[in-house]
Amino acid sequence: MKIGILYHSETGNTERFAQSLADAMIKAGHTVNSTKLQTVNPVKKASVRDSQTINFSNLPDLSSFDLILFGGPVWAFGPSPAIIAAIKQCSGLQGKSAMPFATMGFPIRFLGGTSALHQMSKELAAKGARVLPGNVCRQMMNKLESDIGVAVHSILNRIK
Repeated sequence: MKIGILYHSETGNTERFAQSLADAMIKAGHTVNSTKLQTVNPVKKASVRDSQTINFSNLPDLSSFDLILFGGPVWAFGPSPAIIAAIKQCSGLQGKSAMPFATMGFPIRFLGGTSALHQMSKELAAKGARVLPGNVCRQMMNKLESDIGVAVHSILNRIK
């Protein structure tokens, strides 16, 4: 399967999750193209509900992928504005399988992680994608590495 991974990462946590996903998927025999989204201007660390214009210098063409994963950090109890802007600006999602993923600082997923996945899924569905259930990994209390391991395993089982 040809898989695209697009992610926004400021602290490196989402990048670590994306890299673990890419490594495991390649090991499982998939072709993976991973893109860390680069914005033209800095993104204000704010709620996705706050208005800001976000443009990207490296938004890839998604038409050749069978599955596209979109990931970003949780900011202000929701998805980062950058990952939502990327989903809205992407073309080629119609009829494609897509999956959100997120990282967060709080130890409890309903403190923003669940909302982030829901909002990302809603935007993906609006673009015509077939949305698969996503995963959230938590940083606080040293849960990030174990959450990433569990999430990667879970995601690999879902895409078989």
